[in-house]
Amino acid sequence: MTTPHYRARSTTGYTVDDLFDFPDDGYRYEIFDGSLVVTPPPPFPHARATANLRDRLYDQAPRHLRIIEGAGLYPNDRNYFIPDLMVIPDEVLDSGALGAQPQQTLLVVEVLSPSNPSNDLVFKRELYARHQIPEYWIVDRRNRSLTILQLADDGKYTDRAVLHPGEVWRSDYPFPLAIDPAELF
Repeated sequence: MTTPHYRARSTTGYTVDDLFDFPDDGYRYEIFDGSLVVTPPPPFPHARATANLRDRLYDQAPRHLRIIEGAGLYPNDRNYFIPDLMVIPDEVLDSGALGAQPQQTLLVVEVLSPSNPSNDLVFKRELYARHQIPEYWIVDRRNRSLTILQLADDGKYTDRAVLHPGEVWRSDYPFPLAIDPAELF
């Protein structure tokens, strides 16, 4: 049995190149400003909310846009995020890149983890805004809500809506859609 080899972390933190040294073990390896964050595979309730939202978005999306689950968002060598869902143009998938660039990403979605909600509510909110992702949705299974955040002129997200089952979000961005949080849980 061989021992896995991990690249030693430099004094400046992890880079995207370090990701290639980690095992393909089902865990998510993300890099936030050079810090490594490892999360286990999501439990079924998380996976259900993600799949349900993906299906609702897919049903309404024009075919030139793709709803991607578990793929990378790659702003630079010291940041690599894996949102639960993102909406990108179809041609981005042909690039052969490690992940989508922020300017190619129309929407990111995170389903809150009950064990560490601050990652999505605080940390990723700030990082996605810093990298100019136009819209960020947060699905919260605890209170059965969908929060819609939109990037404002000041470069920070503003809460556009907090929706609960029975309240339908209608928007033309990133494409004409209608989502009721009741469909997610």
